[in-house]
Amino acid sequence: MLYTCVGTQTAAAKSALGVTATAAVRPRLVAFTLSNIGTVSTDSGFQIQVKRYTAAGTSTAVTPAPGDSGDPASTFTAGSNHSAEPTYTANTTFKDVAVNPRSTWRWAAYEQRAELVAPATAANGFGWLVNALGGATTVNVDAEVMQ
Repeated sequence: MLYTCVGTQTAAAKSALGVTATAAVRPRLVAFTLSNIGTVSTDSGFQIQVKRYTAAGTSTAVTPAPGDSGDPASTFTAGSNHSAEPTYTANTTFKDVAVNPRSTWRWAAYEQRAELVAPATAANGFGWLVNALGGATTVNVDAEVMQ
């Protein structure tokens, strides 16, 4: 089952989106898109790091939207606009991307073995950390996650 999760962030050194596993499911990241919402202040790029975490932190709950309206609610959870950061695991940056705020950037797994998979462990998952805001005003992360 495929679900979409969308998160935003307006500050550097804060996470825009987190996808958190439970003991019952291993969420698999199959694609994500990065963009800016609002008027660009400069052409200085914003930087996003996709990282693994072992504690989810505190965020605003996001309801993962199923691609098929007949699918059940997701077992994994998601959160946006973190006020308390997840506990990121050292040396586990999956993607480190700088994006011009006037453009969008998309990553998609080219095959199933290229998907990013979270462990079936409560509070573990992956997050999109806004490392530098650059000329962006609101960073938007749109992720597609399989359950």
